[in-house]
Parts: sequence; C-alpha cells; structure tokens
Amino acid sequence: MHTPSARSRRFVMRRLGAALAAAFLSLPPLQALAQDYPDKPVKIVVGFAPGGTNDIVARLLAAKLQEKLKQTFIVENKAGANSAIGNDFVAKAAADGYTLLVSSSGGLTTNPVLMKNLPYDPVRDYEPIALLGSFPLVVTVASSMPVKSFADLVQFSKKTKDGRLDNGTPTTSFVLVAETISATAGVKFNHILYRGSGPVVAGVLGGEIQTGVLDSPAVIQQVKGGKLKALAVTTARRSAALPDVPTIAELGYPGYDAAIWTAFMAPKGTPLPVLGKLRTAVGEILKDKDMVDKMHALGMDPGDADAAALSRRIAGDIARWTQVAKSANIQPE
Repeated sequence: MHTPSARSRRFVMRRLGAALAAAFLSLPPLQALAQDYPDKPVKIVVGFAPGGTNDIVARLLAAKLQEKLKQTFIVENKAGANSAIGNDFVAKAAADGYTLLVSSSGGLTTNPVLMKNLPYDPVRDYEPIALLGSFPLVVTVASSMPVKSFADLVQFSKKTKDGRLDNGTPTTSFVLVAETISATAGVKFNHILYRGSGPVVAGVLGGEIQTGVLDSPAVIQQVKGGKLKALAVTTARRSAALPDVPTIAELGYPGYDAAIWTAFMAPKGTPLPVLGKLRTAVGEILKDKDMVDKMHALGMDPGDADAAALSRRIAGDIARWTQVAKSANIQPE
C-alpha cells in the first residue's frame, strides 16, 4: 500500500493553505463592506401600485434611509398578482443590498396559502430586515346602514336573504381576516373582489355592497368625515388613529387578534454586514418621533428590527392562514 511521504503531505498542505488564503483575501473585508454600503442608489420594490399603504410606508422609509445613510433610495412599484410579481423580482435579484423589498403580510403569508405555483418561497428566499409596522382592518358600513354597533351587524347579517353580507375586498389576504371574523362572531360574508381599497369604499358608500373589512389608512378620512361607520378593529389593541373604535376582542370575543403588517426584506444571501447596517438604521428610524407620528396618522403601530422575531411571525402566520383557508374551504387558485 502506497503511503504519501511526509514531504508530500507538507507540500499538499502548503498548497491548500495558499489557496485558502488567496480565496479569503479575494473577499471584501467585512468591516469595509459595512462601511462602504451603500455606495450607489438602492432600489426598494413595492408589489402594489402607488398610493396604497405599503407604497406610502416605503416612501417614508426611503426618505429616512436616504437621510441617515447619505445615499439615494428609490421606490419602484411592480404591481400585479397580489404583489407576487414584485416579491418574486426581489427574490431573484442580486443579493448585494441594492434591491430590497417592502412587502405586505399578504405577500409573505397568504400568497403561499392561496396561490398555486407561487414562484418564490417567503421563508427560503429572503433575509428579514425589520417589521415596519402593523395595523388593523376595520369593519365598516355606510352611515346610512341601520346598524350602530358590531353586535347590530351580526344580528343584521342573520336577517339577510341567505344569512350573509356582501363584503367588498381588495385582496385575498383581507378575505382570510374576514373569515376569522366569521369563525369568531358568526357573521357570514359573500366576498366580492375589487381592484383596491378605494373602490371598495366607493362600493360601500354607493350601496353596491354592505360591508368593507378594510385597511385603516383607506377608511380613516371617510370615518372621520361621518360617511362610514367603523364598528370594530381586528387588532388586539385599539388603533391610535381610531381610538374610539372598539376591538373585536373587547366586544365579547376575547383573544381575537388579526393584524395586517408590512415588512422590509432582502434577497437571501445578502451579506451580514449589509443586513446589520440596514437593521440598525431601520431600528433607529422606527423609533424616530417624526416617523412614529406619521405612522400613527396612517393607523399603524411602528414595528422593530428584530429579524428573528419577524422570521417566526412569517412562519406562524403561514400556518395560521393555512388553517383558516382549510376551515373556510378556500382553495388555492
């Protein structure tokens, strides 16, 4: 049996050591990478058209990051397929910190439940940066509708022809939240899909539909103007923007909590120093009084840069919405 000589082994080890050293030296030093980032404009992708909650938050964030990191941050809207087009674009982008994503909770946790052949995987394809904020959906009806409270709405629904209310919805994620209301309080809905929250509000006001379970930023002005009645919010705590509107939990359904949220994500494999710099910056921004005030005005509670907690939340919500869809017999399409 042939055994390599000691000299041969030393030669091989020297060559291996030299190769590893060369490979290491060819990588950018981690500290330098963090210090230099960003050294060119950064793109923040939003999977919805301009004007919606995620777009507004992305633009607020971009302005704050630009101020803090002294580089241009550009918001780019890639709308379509319930945000799947924009989310997929970022999932397949270069993992260098220059293409980032502001995503709704729907894009990360309900699309996997409700969409067949989703081209991205929310758990495997992204690095979480921060939970930007969360907000309730608001159960709304036209002021002309003969109900004064959520309890009235439950009773009213039972008197309709088929025991259901026509509910306008701009997205399938809102359907799942409405279905948790059905399972909890017994009010039943026929879900009618609209192209956005604005058209749903118009449909409620015009009498086309009876209810809209909608994102708080879309209804605040109409509620404050007296055109819509806000009967309940879906979060565990009352909304800072609608402090007089009770939570569903307060109304006799303890433990009910169904928040919608927005997250800041990067492609999987983005260098840790870049992620660290972004998490630190965004964590500081989310505590900035001006940012907090602007988010509260939208009906949002600011989040934090706890990436591990966000990862757990994504996985937990996917499991929750999978069960809700199963219970409601909602099939992926």
